[in-house]
Amino acid sequence: MNKKQVRAHARFALDRGIPRTEVFAHLRGRGLKDDRLAYFVASHVGPASRMLHAGKVKVLVGLMVALAALGFMVGLGQGATFGPTGRWVFAGVVALVSLLFAWGFHKHRVGAYNAYILLAIVHLPKSMDGFMADPFATSLGFVANVALLAYVWYVRHCLFPDFTFLAPRKVKGQYVFSA
Repeated sequence: MNKKQVRAHARFALDRGIPRTEVFAHLRGRGLKDDRLAYFVASHVGPASRMLHAGKVKVLVGLMVALAALGFMVGLGQGATFGPTGRWVFAGVVALVSLLFAWGFHKHRVGAYNAYILLAIVHLPKSMDGFMADPFATSLGFVANVALLAYVWYVRHCLFPDFTFLAPRKVKGQYVFSA
């Protein structure tokens, strides 16, 4: 089997409700390395899980769209130093990043969740810049960033329970999947 056939077979089996462990065991050694197959199996969201967590995903997409609008407005102000055209480009790029995350969350892409989590963690120390000048606003922004990070992590855990930090769960050298 080639990679596309393995993925199609895995998607078909997972959508039919066959347990992830059985799908992984059946397709192991048939065209994909174990780590890639485990990533694909763990990153698949079944129809039941999509319906169960649709409200959480809608809230997350709404938050990202709101952040895109806020980022666009802030980008217009911050981009004023780049000139009249630069401010629009800067504001558009800032808004586009949030909209790309919203699209990834809406499409149930584990990569979007992982990228957001990683970027948010890296950005947390920088969000405390300016604490001495305005401790209340800086603390409020920091708490909002942490709360959004926690919510994204929670939704990712609901949709993709077989992921640890950024990769499928592995115990004693073997990939482990939930029921």
